[in-house]
Amino acid sequence: MFEAIFYRARESYLLINADRHILDANRAACRFLNTSREELIGMSADSLFSDAAMSALCSSAALIDSWTPAFGGRLAREDRSIDLRAIQLHPKSGARMFAIEVSQETSQRAIFRELRHELNKAIETARREKRTVRDLAFTNRKLDAFAHRVAHDIRGPLRNIRMAIELVGDISTIEDEELRSRLDLLEIAGSSAASLERLTVGLLSYSQNTSRAVTKEETDLTIVVEGAAHSLDLTDHDSWLSVKSLPVVMADETLLEVVFQNLLSNAVKFASADRPLAVSIETSGVGDHAEIYIRDNGIGFSPEARERIFELFSREHADREGAGIGLATCAELIAQHGWSIEANSAYDEGAEFKIIIPWDDVTKLR
Repeated sequence: MFEAIFYRARESYLLINADRHILDANRAACRFLNTSREELIGMSADSLFSDAAMSALCSSAALIDSWTPAFGGRLAREDRSIDLRAIQLHPKSGARMFAIEVSQETSQRAIFRELRHELNKAIETARREKRTVRDLAFTNRKLDAFAHRVAHDIRGPLRNIRMAIELVGDISTIEDEELRSRLDLLEIAGSSAASLERLTVGLLSYSQNTSRAVTKEETDLTIVVEGAAHSLDLTDHDSWLSVKSLPVVMADETLLEVVFQNLLSNAVKFASADRPLAVSIETSGVGDHAEIYIRDNGIGFSPEARERIFELFSREHADREGAGIGLATCAELIAQHGWSIEANSAYDEGAEFKIIIPWDDVTKLR
């Protein structure tokens, strides 16, 4: 009975023993495998099908008394995807044998195989990216520590140099021309040391603020702005600072105060000599985000510099005191919140800074 079904079946069948050597093959199997029956008999099924499919297939068939679910495999000779099923036979001789059905891979299995391949690729890519992010974070921490140490180590000697030069005193009353000429050089050196000290102080502040983890909690921006103005000792700020309807947001209050300290000090630093300083801060809701506008009537900057001014050490006005660190700090801290900041201006037309906050981080809009 079995032999009649085996040899006449339209499906492709192989008969293998416990060592997974082929004992027989029907005509359909010979056609499917493009190999004669004589060649197939005695051949190891493991060499015919790649990916160790036969071992897993036979192990599964030995556990159940029916056909196994289809296993995906490949023809080693043709690198062709196929489906394999097996059932354990129980001949009178007691030998352990298996019937193997070989068929073309179904479209559903092909789709599943491709999806599994893409999923494995995505998982590996995610692992590599995670390692890259972890390595980058470690490198950034080392760089921050290095910058902090360098700035700290430089600041002490610079302060001592500047104090020593100041102790020389006022040179305006000295009459000896040669001595005054040399003291002029000391004054230049003192000015340079003071500038370099401001730079190191700025670097220390930048390193400390931007390396802090952001802890978001409900934060009233009106209180933040008032705190920033008072911390800068801008005692007369009520006369030039106008604050309107600022929202309550989910943010790190300490870091946001640093942002507004830099923006307000920037407005004061670049005030115009031709008109009294005026700064306004207000809110607008647009689309999927809120916008905080900080506008001043100072000397402004070139429109071409609206992105460059957020770069570290970028300075648009060499005649004004500064190290080019404040706005870079603002941009970094705003980005750490998941927000963004933009700038617009023109020479002698004031500056406008816009902080863009997603609605998810706005808890109350006044």
